[in-house]
Amino acid sequence: MKTNFLRYIHHFRGLAIILIVGVHCRTSLLWPDDSLLNSLLTFGLNSSTILFVFISGFLFQFLNEEKLGYQDYLTKKIKYVVVPYILVSIPAILDKLIFESDTNWMNSFYRSLYPTFQAIYMLCTGKHSGPFYFIPMICIIFLMAPLLQRLQKSKYFTIAVVCVVLLGFFSYTYGYYASILESLIYFLPVYIFGMWISKNRERILTMNSYALFSLIGIFLIIFYLEISKAIDVQHLYFFESAPHYFTSQFNWSKLKEMILAIILLTLFYRLESKNYRLLVLLGSYSF
Repeated sequence: MKTNFLRYIHHFRGLAIILIVGVHCRTSLLWPDDSLLNSLLTFGLNSSTILFVFISGFLFQFLNEEKLGYQDYLTKKIKYVVVPYILVSIPAILDKLIFESDTNWMNSFYRSLYPTFQAIYMLCTGKHSGPFYFIPMICIIFLMAPLLQRLQKSKYFTIAVVCVVLLGFFSYTYGYYASILESLIYFLPVYIFGMWISKNRERILTMNSYALFSLIGIFLIIFYLEISKAIDVQHLYFFESAPHYFTSQFNWSKLKEMILAIILLTLFYRLESKNYRLLVLLGSYSF
């Protein structure tokens, strides 16, 4: 199954990275207040990072089911994630240190630091560039790998997943203006959900067409309710701070994206004989 796995997960990851880039392209444009296209793109793209986190959890479970070589695991993450992150961060950090001395996130603690420690602060928080918050957040999940593997081997894994995911549906805050801890709380349930789907992939990926069409129907209903504003979902329209953290309001958008993750994973699995070269290429680069 691993040979087939690489193709369908690469296709999925290639599509996910296109959607994530699409989110940032949308926020870079000026839209009229009544733009239908902006609304469609907002509700269709803004939670796309969930897809990428889901894939990361799925991959972690798949590759470390039997035994986690933690040292080798961290070495690869440093090589392929941390080092590139530091390199591409250098221009942005220099820009903040030299040309920008006053932005919303520059609190009194940050201002009291010497420039060297300000640079370290930015690396640890991702504040030097809008999308970079994701790397410090996912690095915390990397460090949690031994705990997560122990969790997935526990007989209470399914119960833990249900509890964590349900709690995660009442969280909203993540991103550039959120703290790393807030983003972690938002995305960790998605990562663990991806692990659970991976552990049960033999059954889920071969679901019958009725179950798959039911999921597609639920996804479309939630999407329509968002567009029609029948349900109120808070979105990060331009990287501003979300108005809610933990709240009594259910996050339908998050549920919609997690359902979409299962749908896309299953569809790409069924189309595994196809070779979408562009998606494979983008999936490899995103890795």
